[in-house]
Amino acid sequence: MNANRVAFLLALAAAAAACAPSLQQRQLDAKTALEGLADSEFEEAGESAERVLERDDGNPYAAAVAAIARYKAVMHDLVSDVITLVIAAEATGHVNARYMKSSFAGAEAELAKIDDLLAVAAAEPEISLELCVACMRVDWNRNGRIDDRDRALLEVEIDEHEQPIPEGDPMRRPTFRFDRGDFLWARAFVAFQRAALDLAIAYDWSDILGAARLEEGDDLRIRLLDAARVADAKERILEGLDLADLAREAYLAETDDDREWLPNPRQEDHPMPMPVDEALYETWENVVGDVRRLVRGEEGLDVSEIARLGDHEWKNPPRGYIDVGRLLDDPHDIVLRGTMCDEIEEGMEEGNRRAVEAVLDGLLNDAYVRKMPRSPLPSRLARMQREVERGVESLGRKLRYLLWVN
Repeated sequence: MNANRVAFLLALAAAAAACAPSLQQRQLDAKTALEGLADSEFEEAGESAERVLERDDGNPYAAAVAAIARYKAVMHDLVSDVITLVIAAEATGHVNARYMKSSFAGAEAELAKIDDLLAVAAAEPEISLELCVACMRVDWNRNGRIDDRDRALLEVEIDEHEQPIPEGDPMRRPTFRFDRGDFLWARAFVAFQRAALDLAIAYDWSDILGAARLEEGDDLRIRLLDAARVADAKERILEGLDLADLAREAYLAETDDDREWLPNPRQEDHPMPMPVDEALYETWENVVGDVRRLVRGEEGLDVSEIARLGDHEWKNPPRGYIDVGRLLDDPHDIVLRGTMCDEIEEGMEEGNRRAVEAVLDGLLNDAYVRKMPRSPLPSRLARMQREVERGVESLGRKLRYLLWVN
């Protein structure tokens, strides 16, 4: 490519950038879609946003509204399909695997489109979107009407001192100001959901209700149908972890302090009862790193440490490591032996670690290994457990932090 051609392309790019609408103009262009979303008119808001994107596919506000509207629709359909699957399974004793695969694959494909839209929103450093999530009128419990339980589902029910907020108090329905970090957080959330759907699609769950046969000593085999879906799940998990890191970095870089969805340690204006400190962000970073190394197979879960996390006092805990990376790289049928539960119970009662190790070996195959670098994740969880037991922090708050942040 000669110098004149390079200069021409650079000039063309500069001209295109100069002609691009300003952020304020893009927000104005998406005004109808934004108002529709605030009024819980999801379908109309989504259609309006899509029309804006046809003219300007880089409009972050239209992309955000379209993503939220699509997400509401796909979750509505997915929940309805799961309810149908459960009712049919209870009646027939089998899971309709074909229906399940079709539903879950469709949901995963829609989530991929939603991620593309969220990526457009997250690409704008100065984006901000005000929204009262608890004010949205949605039939969350799928009973055909919007009742008190639906209205209360997303309300903030306790304050930062873990005291109940009275019903009707405006504090229960705050308006959040969502910014770039929040859209990165949403992308991570969607990536993990896609991974879960991929794993569900990868196996044949038709006979999962036959688990009762295990009590009669019969084996139960959950067949692997699509190893490529497991590989996709691994990719989605790693993408989600990378996005979680980007979200954390974006939050830490924020200098404003205005109705934060997830605050950094310097921000005090956050409607959610989630006061955070540097230690929480450090734990967030460490946990994401721990999980990433597990998924890549660089470290493994120490079985003896996992055994100590429970209430059972092991005198001679089982040994070895679970190679999560190998589970994802080389998936197999999942075979649950009919004698497995008895063997584990016997091993726990008699302190026979070898009996438990034999069960793990049969269940995990070559993903159960004798030696590999140890993941610090179980020890971090053990530390959290000790803090709860000492009363340093409540279990509810610990879980709220863990689920909300990750």
